[in-house]
Amino acid sequence: MTTSRLRSQLPATTARCRPTGFRLAYTAFRQLHHDIYLRYASVRTEDWNRANQCVDAVFEELSTGWPAALRSNCPAARAWFLLRQEAAVRARCRPGQTWRIHCLLEESQADVVLLHIRLGLPVAEVAALMGVDDCAVRALLRAAERSLQAIPACVSLWTFTPPGQATVARHTLV
Repeated sequence: MTTSRLRSQLPATTARCRPTGFRLAYTAFRQLHHDIYLRYASVRTEDWNRANQCVDAVFEELSTGWPAALRSNCPAARAWFLLRQEAAVRARCRPGQTWRIHCLLEESQADVVLLHIRLGLPVAEVAALMGVDDCAVRALLRAAERSLQAIPACVSLWTFTPPGQATVARHTLV
């Protein structure tokens, strides 16, 4: 794909704010992560416009600090931190919310449950997105399961059936 075709596929704001150095790495990172970031943000915010604003803000900030992100131990972890912050600002736990896992669990646990159970991503993909090891994702899923088992059965955790998991027990995550 030519650079001009690639540039035409990015939103105008992205074309303006892309870092001058490491353009190819930034563009590849953005293309690889944009859709799943948007899916995550749309579940957290329960609003497509707020989800778009959230993801745009993450990539805007990431683009201005891209060289620093590349120098960090894990650019994916840095980007995930920004996404989690932006999503938290735009999503508040409130009555009637259809996905309340972030109201009940520690952030990292809730994120792995959202990505693995709600969005149906494999553990390895969740780990890569969050910038952690597979074993850390499995440990977070087990910890989330233990935490959720302590919640009385009368408390509804979600009002949907996870994709491909129609017969999954209420607290079975792993």
